Amino acid sequence: MPKYNVLLVDDHPMIIAGFEQALEIIKERDDTLKFSKDSALNCTDAAKKILNEDKKYDLICLDLSLPGSKDGEYNSGEDLAKLAKKSQPQAKLLICTMLENNYKVLNVLRRIDPNGFLVKSDTNPDILIAAIESLLKGQTYHSTTLQKMMKRTIEFAHNINEEDLRILYLISKGILTKNIPDHMDLSLSTIEKRKKQMKSFFDIPNTNDKILVEKAKEKGFL
Repeated sequence: MPKYNVLLVDDHPMIIAGFEQALEIIKERDDTLKFSKDSALNCTDAAKKILNEDKKYDLICLDLSLPGSKDGEYNSGEDLAKLAKKSQPQAKLLICTMLENNYKVLNVLRRIDPNGFLVKSDTNPDILIAAIESLLKGQTYHSTTLQKMMKRTIEFAHNINEEDLRILYLISKGILTKNIPDHMDLSLSTIEKRKKQMKSFFDIPNTNDKILVEKAKEKGFL
């Protein structure tokens, strides 16, 4: 009888309960399966479980937005994902989080490369079950929202690159153009040129940045 060790990490108990229910349904469908479940509501407890050499997890489900650890070493689910990659390399990693913006999510995909990625806003019990079953079979799983985001990014990659996305993200957070060089390794003149090119690409007047941010959000880049 196959037994899978699963770690569920989310600061909302209802989300953990949803995962536990999905695991129970999977077990009911195939009574040869058995799941051993651990859970954590914050980075401190999750890090301890991930670092436990006596427990090898087959599946780790993580939220990205989590209360940081007391020692300040782990401040997010992304930090825990990196830890899991190092300390539990055999584990399949499933990210389930709220969609903040395309730039941050796509960067998480690049840095962590999880086996699965779900956006909470378009996740339901059937999707949870499908994602877990796919990962346990050695497959990958991306939610519909993420698939659309990745497709859009590929389509516009020749016009909007990662540095452009970073500029858009910083502007959307209220960072003035003159201060953007403090946040990325580009000169002010290069940033101004990229903004002008993006405004041309989005077919908007070369006016204030508010319209640029609105159009980027409308097109799904933020």
